[in-house]
Amino acid sequence: MIKVALVDDHVIVRSGFAQLLALEEDIDVVAEFGSAKEARLGLPGSGATVCILDISMPDESGLSLLADLPAGLACIMLSVHDSASVVEKALEVGARGYLSKRCSPDELIQAVRTAAGGGCYLTPEVALKLATTAKTPSGVSQLTRRERQVAEMLAQGMDVKAVANELGLSHKTVHVHRAHAMDKLDAKNNVELSKHFDQETL
Repeated sequence: MIKVALVDDHVIVRSGFAQLLALEEDIDVVAEFGSAKEARLGLPGSGATVCILDISMPDESGLSLLADLPAGLACIMLSVHDSASVVEKALEVGARGYLSKRCSPDELIQAVRTAAGGGCYLTPEVALKLATTAKTPSGVSQLTRRERQVAEMLAQGMDVKAVANELGLSHKTVHVHRAHAMDKLDAKNNVELSKHFDQETL
């Protein structure tokens, strides 16, 4: 018997999923939680082997909760968002599946059985998005030569003035290259920027 716990702040979502899963002879919904806080307290003693976990909850991100859950608990992330970046983040943290709230009953049941069996379930739609993203240049490789030069120097701890002097550019031009690099790498400051350049790269 696959024992499932549901974590979602919307009662109607939990109720709907519970009713669908209850129709399956090999699946038993053993616990429901309406917040990350409730889940933290109740999941360890629930006996659940699979957890369907909403990413967006008022008190805490489902991804944050996922990172703290026991490795033996197979977690399937649930969200209205199915962008490749969000899915990748969930899988990196340890999710064993990813479902859109628009998923079909068959996809829900298949995801639970796949996760319980040690696999990782993605709907064909989500898998296609990941495959498409993988073909698109990402990270440092998408920077222009000048953007990379500026980003590397800033990552080494140089300030804008020093970079401008070193490359023979105006401060304004350096700021523009920095802004473009940070936007492409989704970095908010120089510290985050430096994470994209390991010592080998530098």
